[in-house]
Amino acid sequence: MGKQYAILRVQKCKGAEIGAMQYHNDREPGKHTNPDIDQSRTRMNREMCPHADYEGEVQARIDAGYRGTRKVRKDAVRLVEGIVTASPEFFEGASAEEVRDFFEDALGFCREEFGESNLVHFTVHMDEETPHAHFGFVPLRDGKLSWKGFFPDKAALGAMQDRFYGRVGALYGLSRGEKRLEGQPARRHKSVAEYKAESRRVQAELDEKAEQLEAAREELASTRAQLAECRSQVEGFAARFERIKVELAQIAECLSVRGFLGSFKAKLAEFAENPICKAALAAGRAFETARDGRRAEKVLVDGAKKKVGEMDELSREMDELSLSDEAGDMRGASRKLDGHEAPARPRDNQVL
Repeated sequence: MGKQYAILRVQKCKGAEIGAMQYHNDREPGKHTNPDIDQSRTRMNREMCPHADYEGEVQARIDAGYRGTRKVRKDAVRLVEGIVTASPEFFEGASAEEVRDFFEDALGFCREEFGESNLVHFTVHMDEETPHAHFGFVPLRDGKLSWKGFFPDKAALGAMQDRFYGRVGALYGLSRGEKRLEGQPARRHKSVAEYKAESRRVQAELDEKAEQLEAAREELASTRAQLAECRSQVEGFAARFERIKVELAQIAECLSVRGFLGSFKAKLAEFAENPICKAALAAGRAFETARDGRRAEKVLVDGAKKKVGEMDELSREMDELSLSDEAGDMRGASRKLDGHEAPARPRDNQVL
């Protein structure tokens, strides 16, 4: 498992943004556009710094602590909004007690770091994919309302990250994010909205890849089934071809001795499992006269012609299949009959 990080980020919040923050953080009634909110778990959220109306709370703290001679500008940073969380893997392996302790320690850090009197809210959200806390404080220090009073430069933000890691992250075995080396350009942290948008984009890509993979698997399964069916057909062709070839060879062997009635009858009896030979044996009856032999011979020759017709039909079926070289080889074999030609009708008294 890779490193797990402690995360704390802050951003400026002005004017109307303050009310929008409360609408989101407090899950106020209405339509929330955040698709990550699981309303069935919203009851698990916790407000660890009781508050009323954000804008009223902010103004009350400014009224109580601001010592400047000038009126606070309308575009002044009145609230610093932050988020505290950790790598998702940390929460996946942590107990409910550890999660609670983590956020309580984070709250203690915010009180010490930004001033308890400045803290407006600290809201833990458990109804989104990764637990996190939103916090907000009024940037009042020494009677001045100023973002730069807390974060005068990038180094100050980095120092805050160091302190958060030392006081909170290290207690839970978390790592600090990598520091920017001198001379490197500043890295802009992604906002929560950006992270969620990127996460949804990545998830959409993963879903698309999963669908493509499933489609490929289904196509492969279909191809395999078709291939298995084709192989079965080819095997069937091969079996039929071999049977016809054997039967033709047996017919040819019987005809080769048709001039010798006794041998003719014996050979037909030897190949009686061949339906044509069996029919010829019956047609020759006692095989006592040449007429008996001619009747048997006719059955064999007619049967041989039918077998050749079956071979031609088999060849046509194989041409329609056009499956593979294996089928092509079989078609060639069926034409050549493995070197055997269908026997021609013998002339009278010819010994085949």
